[in-house]
Amino acid sequence: MAVNKNATVNEMWDHSSGPGGWNLRFHRDFNDWELDLIRGLLIMLRDFKLFQEEEGCLEKGGHGKYGVKEAYNGLVVTNACDFPYKSVWVNKVPTKVAFFAWEAAWGKILTLDRLQKLGWQFPNRCFLCGCEEESVNHILFIV
Repeated sequence: MAVNKNATVNEMWDHSSGPGGWNLRFHRDFNDWELDLIRGLLIMLRDFKLFQEEEGCLEKGGHGKYGVKEAYNGLVVTNACDFPYKSVWVNKVPTKVAFFAWEAAWGKILTLDRLQKLGWQFPNRCFLCGCEEESVNHILFIV
């Protein structure tokens, strides 16, 4: 959609108007269904300002250029909690146990609430306590 797909961030930044601003050029008008996406992009970009001294701070991609992938990674909020792979995938632990721990860490254990989300119809009651709905947190961290 961009006029120049190989343009750099610096080329898309207009330094002539005071503090500067984004100067995005597109080769066609947007469809109605694209307007909300473009509006979201522009709102996201509105808060990002480019300063000349920041050039060295931009993370360069595979070909030594700052590209769409690097921009996306900079905008996306990363998960504050990294996967505890060193605690899950350890030597001398049976594969079935490690796989169960891996599923538990991601909250993907097949519980009644997950089966209901997949379309199964039945009452959801914890078989251990009989009081609450069965979920990953309830089964593993029952108090």
